[in-house]
Amino acid sequence: MKLHNRFRNLFDIPAPPPGSADYSFGIVMTVVLLTSSLTIIAAVLAAQAGRKTSALRWLGATMLLGTLFAALHLREWIAMIGEGWRPFRNPLGGTPLVGATFFSVTGLHLLHVLIGVIVIAVIALGYRRGRFEPGHVETVGLYWHFVDLVWMFVFPLIYLMNMR
Repeated sequence: MKLHNRFRNLFDIPAPPPGSADYSFGIVMTVVLLTSSLTIIAAVLAAQAGRKTSALRWLGATMLLGTLFAALHLREWIAMIGEGWRPFRNPLGGTPLVGATFFSVTGLHLLHVLIGVIVIAVIALGYRRGRFEPGHVETVGLYWHFVDLVWMFVFPLIYLMNMR
């Protein structure tokens, strides 16, 4: 079984090409990312209240949701590449810049999500060991909210606008 097929079947959600009318995949990813915003808020509030165990659980939930978002995004890319999309190739026959724009913008955002998950893990470990304080949890929360906010611009611009 090809790696492509394994990822294609990982989530039973169709991955539409950019500009298609099916927004379900992007909406699922948006819900996952917005939910992670709520979990990071809960982590910050718990850390500020001195509830270390609760804060660590919420940080773990945020990392899990961030990882799920990344997995969904990679699954989308694999499906699109399997359908002939490339950074400079549009299988629908339109401008090849559609693929370049899609992969560049979403790839840059995905990179920041992955960096965020790693930084949250570092902060969580340091906070658990007493090396970091609630202020560090709050700072990583601000970064995570920024990543979420950027997605609120990426999603409508890339997924909802017809780019063909």
